[in-house]
Amino acid sequence: MHQQMLRAMRAAPPGAAATNTVRKQTFCAALEQAEQMFAAAKVTDAMTRPLLVYYGLNQAGRAIAAAASSVPDRGHRPGEAADPWKLTGHGLKILGGTNAMNGPDITSIPLIEAPGAFPRLAEILKSGSLIAKRPDKTPAAEVTVGQIWETISDTVGFSLPGPADLPVLAFQEDTLASAPMTRHGTLGAWSATHPGVESARLEGIPQRVMTAEDRETALKNFLACYPTLGNVRSIRPDGRIDWDRDSALGLAVVRVFWDAPVPVAGQALPPLEDRVATWYRGQPFVFPALGENTKPLHPLMAWWAVLYALSMLARYEPCAWQKRIDIDGSTEAAAIEHLLQAALDFLPALIRDAISEVS
Repeated sequence: MHQQMLRAMRAAPPGAAATNTVRKQTFCAALEQAEQMFAAAKVTDAMTRPLLVYYGLNQAGRAIAAAASSVPDRGHRPGEAADPWKLTGHGLKILGGTNAMNGPDITSIPLIEAPGAFPRLAEILKSGSLIAKRPDKTPAAEVTVGQIWETISDTVGFSLPGPADLPVLAFQEDTLASAPMTRHGTLGAWSATHPGVESARLEGIPQRVMTAEDRETALKNFLACYPTLGNVRSIRPDGRIDWDRDSALGLAVVRVFWDAPVPVAGQALPPLEDRVATWYRGQPFVFPALGENTKPLHPLMAWWAVLYALSMLARYEPCAWQKRIDIDGSTEAAAIEHLLQAALDFLPALIRDAISEVS
């Protein structure tokens, strides 16, 4: 269905692709290539699938940029490309190259941005990136494939081997009428007498946080890595943390709080989930800022980065890749297979949403 909706856009492209003939041509051709690559990927297995899926997404990125209303037809800044909406190159780099790709695991492969499509599309989507250098030109902290992998909600239950770091968190806003109870607290009754406080449940808190000796400090430091949460707090006025281990996926859940903003006269206040969370495939999530980036990766950029790394490994280190996808011998294989199938299932909808977002 989502693939058909993308096809339907091509006769009457949205945004800037509607008024510029060259942009429309790029929009349509790029989506056609993306569609064909995704179709080809469906009849391959993990040995070659990451190449086709990544390049399909890369081409779709060109369609997104062509439709972006915020990007002018011609460059106006010194050194800017004549057509700033045209993406070039990958825009990513694996630090350590061959040595990193042949390392002990995929989780630890470090990625940084490079000139090209990735940082440009991140800018268009108002996303964080994978900065290579600080303002003083010193190297920024590395971000690994494993860290990015955990920010893709479709990988929950299929993590790469290694400890959880900063995973995507499912977001559920509480209401006074239906705030769920937990064995550690009774927030529903408490909220009814504190209308100046908003609350929500965050699912996916790593066990290392909830089992820390100083849980309050560990949780505070952990939540500080999620910029959209703003001035969130995890401690109730009675000094307790309201948490539970019993989520549907067996993940730790914690209830968090904000001081409710004072509404402006005559203006309706958007729901908390629209102010704090990001919608992905019809559900609200909270995403971390990785490394030294100040903003989270847009879901499409997270997919781009992980698929880039897998495609480079499959293309340039086929023997190492073959070992990693050996379902009988590799602890990474099942997670890789799941991610590549999820990409084919969900990327068309994400691409469609991104086009609508920028146009």
